[in-house]
Amino acid sequence: TGRPHHLESPVGSRDLGGHDGTSRLCYFLDGVQSSREIGRIEMVPVVVATVAAAIINRCDRRFSRMPLESPPVVVQAVMLPRSTGDEKVKAFWDLLVAAGFSELAPDEVPSSPHLVLDSAEYMADADPSDYVGMREMARVRVRALRERLEGGMLRQWELDDRTLEDADAWIAVDGQLRDIRESNRRAIGLIKSVARPEFVGKDVGMLLDLEPGMRTTSFVPDWQLRRDPGERRTSWYLRVWPPQRGADALGSLMRVEAPQGTEPDLIDEISRWILAERAPLAKPDPRWPAMIYPIHYVEKILKPLVQGSERAYARLERQLASNGRN
Repeated sequence: TGRPHHLESPVGSRDLGGHDGTSRLCYFLDGVQSSREIGRIEMVPVVVATVAAAIINRCDRRFSRMPLESPPVVVQAVMLPRSTGDEKVKAFWDLLVAAGFSELAPDEVPSSPHLVLDSAEYMADADPSDYVGMREMARVRVRALRERLEGGMLRQWELDDRTLEDADAWIAVDGQLRDIRESNRRAIGLIKSVARPEFVGKDVGMLLDLEPGMRTTSFVPDWQLRRDPGERRTSWYLRVWPPQRGADALGSLMRVEAPQGTEPDLIDEISRWILAERAPLAKPDPRWPAMIYPIHYVEKILKPLVQGSERAYARLERQLASNGRN
């Protein structure tokens, strides 16, 4: 338990050799989220969230947003623990549905920009009097909604005629890979935060000493081994920049995910593409040592969409207060 399954031997660092600065990463997917508590129904917090996601295409050194018919770019949702059985929560839920908010099936990709979600849907023993627990469940559901939106966009990318025709075009996803079809394996996930390394024992020392521009041998994380085989990915660590002054040794590392069965030669090639994406720097984002600029660009165009939802939050807050008085 806790030990990854190593895919290359011996375990250690790998030199990527020289590279010519070219990259086959042509599409980039990222999402952002924002949430806020706008009121309470007794001990139950009413949490409103906005999530947004987009895919950009880089062609001739220019970025453009990839048009998708679905899912929507921005989704707003009200989080309520309906399955706890609280009558007042159910009454407010029914008011939102009557006002035009849509419900979401467990495996459904958002198709409506306004949703009402059950934050306790997967919690059998949720207690509506546990304010802190209810608030945390809502936050977990917000993150899951963003990931579902991103997963829906990735599946649309996989089915798009333009990407199917261009066999050399790959997509880089901010975060873990989800729902990759075996028929289209041209996607990688970039996990830019390595707060807890997947390695153990002496392998952690090897990771901390990894030189800039080098990668570790590939592996499958222990927690993925305990899941369905279809959810397993090939992972490796890549040192993007030297450790920065004042930062710890993990700060410029990223974990890269690729589909199962990705061979070492292709892992080296993908790593060289990522290194080619280091310029321009993703500043002023403090995560820039482990972040490529195109992902930073997607976040930059999405954040105003989420921040602009504050007016909608205020309107819902006033409506909730009015309903409470009535």
